[in-house]
Amino acid sequence: MKIFLVILASIILIILLTGCAVNQTVNVNETQNGSSVDLHKGDMLVITLDGNPTTGYQWEMLPNTDGFVEVQGEPDYKSGGNLVGSSGQYSFSIKAVSEGSTRVDLKYYRSFETDIPPIQTFSVEISVK
Repeated sequence: MKIFLVILASIILIILLTGCAVNQTVNVNETQNGSSVDLHKGDMLVITLDGNPTTGYQWEMLPNTDGFVEVQGEPDYKSGGNLVGSSGQYSFSIKAVSEGSTRVDLKYYRSFETDIPPIQTFSVEISVK
């Protein structure tokens, strides 16, 4: 009976420790513009925004050097259709790396129009715990 309790306690401990290590992915889109997101260290935030690069516009993330989050690779673009000129969605993946608060800002603009402000912006406040 004693060995059974030790094995059971060990299994419960492993389950609890495994549960603590599971990271989550939080998805946001245009409807959450200006909102706040709570993440834990190791969690991923995926920002998905509509766009159409065939018009010359592109989404770009503004630099964030505070060290609480890290951009994971280049933005991903998926066309929404098979027709030339179809719009689609840009996805930005961001990993929470250390505790603190920060803001992520993106702009939708034409890089060759240097004197014209972006036609759209997106921001989200991130709290990493």
